[in-house]
Amino acid sequence: MSAGIPSASRTLPVDAVAQATRQAQRDGIFAGLSSALVSAIVGSKFFRLNRNATILCGVATGIVSGYQFTQGFLATNIARLHAEKARLDKLAAEQDAPEVF
Repeated sequence: MSAGIPSASRTLPVDAVAQATRQAQRDGIFAGLSSALVSAIVGSKFFRLNRNATILCGVATGIVSGYQFTQGFLATNIARLHAEKARLDKLAAEQDAPEVF
């Protein structure tokens, strides 16, 4: 089993899975950076953390939330690919079936 790619996605085209993974990484990075910024602001303003604690809080929150969001986006993208593949397979099966009148 290759790392990072769910076993169910092995039936999907490699380029589609790679594109879905890349999109999930991009969205996860954006979500992680956004949450790091919010965490640093909340830590410094509301919890009155010092500079080093605020930076540590922002970095840790950004890494963890970025990873979690990336995993969620990847699962969603893979599910979307499976749904599209099932739709195309069904359409192909309907076109190949002989028409009976």
